[in-house]
Amino acid sequence: MQENNRNREEKFEAHDIGAGVAAQRAERPHGKLYRWLDNFWYHYKWPVLIGGFFAIVLLVCILQMCGKESEGDVNIVLAGPYSLATDETAYGDLQKCLAAELARDYNDDGQKKVDIMHYTIYSEEQIKAANGEIHTSSNTGNYDTYKDYLTTGDAGILFLDPWLYEELAGKTDHLQEITEVVGKQPEGALLDENGKCYGVRLGDTALYRENSAVRILPADTVICLMKPLVFGEQSEWSHTLEYLRALIG
Repeated sequence: MQENNRNREEKFEAHDIGAGVAAQRAERPHGKLYRWLDNFWYHYKWPVLIGGFFAIVLLVCILQMCGKESEGDVNIVLAGPYSLATDETAYGDLQKCLAAELARDYNDDGQKKVDIMHYTIYSEEQIKAANGEIHTSSNTGNYDTYKDYLTTGDAGILFLDPWLYEELAGKTDHLQEITEVVGKQPEGALLDENGKCYGVRLGDTALYRENSAVRILPADTVICLMKPLVFGEQSEWSHTLEYLRALIG
């Protein structure tokens, strides 16, 4: 009996020794590179994290700058029952044609470009004539956005449907007298009761007659000019005046 117990104990000891060897082999130390990286991370973890964060921010900024479309030299507001967004070719041709009238590259970015702020807006009469084809809620939203943009002071030259022009000219004093800018009464001048010109009929201008790209707009579209209410720099205002003279002069 004692001999059997001794044999059993020897087997258990052999088993424990084998298990210990296996465990020791499984816990073999990592290589030099791993130990170096582990030591480096322990001592320089925070500098690495902070540096990585700023590197990512810098990369995102660079990508955004590279992909960002350059701003135009002059802003134009186009508002009325015009759905130019559905015809990208016509819209692009109009933008190029209007940019060609720029005297020079005002912002020195290597190209002459005009930014068009386009708002599709219908009057109540135009909505009724469309027999339910126009969503009034969308039209109201576009109208409110257009009005809000005018208050920013970024608006310079406007191409407006007649009812929008009459509304702006009749309810506010935000429009610039055009004869003072051009130095003479232009073709297509729309005169108020005092004989002053605050708008020009597009169809009566050389711009309209000589450029088919502009004729996608109705001939009764009115060109007018906002006063420099909150206009950024004086140079921006002078560029807008020079551009207006080129358009209707």
